[in-house]
Amino acid sequence: MRWLHSLTFLFAVLLLAACGSRNTSVEPALPTNTPVPTFTSTPVGAAAGTGGGQVSTPQPQTQPAATPAPPAATATPDMPMATIGNVIINVRGGPGTNYNVIGTAAPGQRFEITGKNPGLGDWWQINYNGQTGWLYGPLVTATSPQIVQIAQVIPAPPPPTATSIPPTPVPAPTQPPAPRFPYSLVSEGNCNAHSSISFFSGYVRDGNNNPVNEVCVHIAFHGPRNTKCTGCGDSAGKWGFTPFGQGTGSGTTVEIYIVNCPPGVPRDRGLSGSNSGALSPISEKWIKTLPSGLTCEDITFRKN
Repeated sequence: MRWLHSLTFLFAVLLLAACGSRNTSVEPALPTNTPVPTFTSTPVGAAAGTGGGQVSTPQPQTQPAATPAPPAATATPDMPMATIGNVIINVRGGPGTNYNVIGTAAPGQRFEITGKNPGLGDWWQINYNGQTGWLYGPLVTATSPQIVQIAQVIPAPPPPTATSIPPTPVPAPTQPPAPRFPYSLVSEGNCNAHSSISFFSGYVRDGNNNPVNEVCVHIAFHGPRNTKCTGCGDSAGKWGFTPFGQGTGSGTTVEIYIVNCPPGVPRDRGLSGSNSGALSPISEKWIKTLPSGLTCEDITFRKN
């Protein structure tokens, strides 16, 4: 066995010697430029090149630059809106019931508020199907009403509609009441109070102020007293009474009026009270209560 080890050792020495002599005889090669291979990127999952082509090593994918996010939008207040309640309401051409109705709004409808009227601010200007309309504020629910501005354009109110006034009927002329008596008292005369004898005189005239004759004038106090024919024996138709003789008749109420002449009245003097009887007046009465003595002249009755 020992010789086997020696033989093996000898063989190894010879082999090393042979290798060392061959290496010393080889000339070093000159350096040459080695071309840089061009690599073509292969999509992920594509088959590797064949036929002797170079297989490129997949390169890491370059991430695109991040696009900056847009700035956050500035918050805007809610758009003012008008919501119709549970009844149909009118949409008018201006802020008032004197404006024309241009349409109606149904319950639940919503409209953009574009303005309000000045003053009370109780009408909302809205966008009504592309045209400007107005809603009465208390009939709708408005959102964000505090930001609503006075409307820039407010139509002028329409002129008031002339109300036809029926013509006032012209009353028919009122006919004066028919005279109660054939004769009227037209003048109470000129009276003067005194302390002497009382006296009364006057006339009976027609419509043309001419004397009326053959009628009688009666004077009464404490009942019928005396009747005289006017114009009897006097072309002026004047009559007169001195009813109390030489006395004043103070405190006595005197009545003078026209009567139809009773039978037997003298044409030149008065008929005594005892024979005159109760005579019916055919004129208004002249009435005086004597303060003391009284003179009244131009007491005038006129025929109607």
